[in-house]
Amino acid sequence: MKLSRKRRRELRHLRGNAQELLDHQRLVLAHAGDVLHEASRQARKLSDEHVAPRVDETLEAVRPAVDRGVASARRAANSVRRATTPFVAGALASTIHKLDELEQRDAAKQVRGFGERIGYLQPAKKTRSAGGVIALTLGIAAAVGVGYALWQAFRTDDELWVAPESE
Repeated sequence: MKLSRKRRRELRHLRGNAQELLDHQRLVLAHAGDVLHEASRQARKLSDEHVAPRVDETLEAVRPAVDRGVASARRAANSVRRATTPFVAGALASTIHKLDELEQRDAAKQVRGFGERIGYLQPAKKTRSAGGVIALTLGIAAAVGVGYALWQAFRTDDELWVAPESE
């Protein structure tokens, strides 16, 4: 497509106008950014000077009522916990017993672990097996033997030393 000289001149002029308009818009947007930055800085200063002290005063005025409410809620939760703990512990123990009767050992173990984590059930006491007792006894005997051997090696006995003969 071939354009006449007049059309090319008009398009160049239009392109120049469009470029000039874009440059002006960039300047306006840069200036708007500066204004916005200054406005946010001023808002921060006003907030620090006027809003924050009022909020602090209000919080200090409300704090005793909130503290009383929290303390009351904690007392109520503790009394509910004290009243329901025996029932929940009994239900957990019964569930574990029934699961053991049904030979559902894994499920019983999970329920017992849950009860122990929450604090409703006491952890099962571990007993020492015969192998553990024997190993502990052998370990103690070995330690006593090593101690005796060291004592024999480092004791000072005058009869063991032979004086050199002088000629």
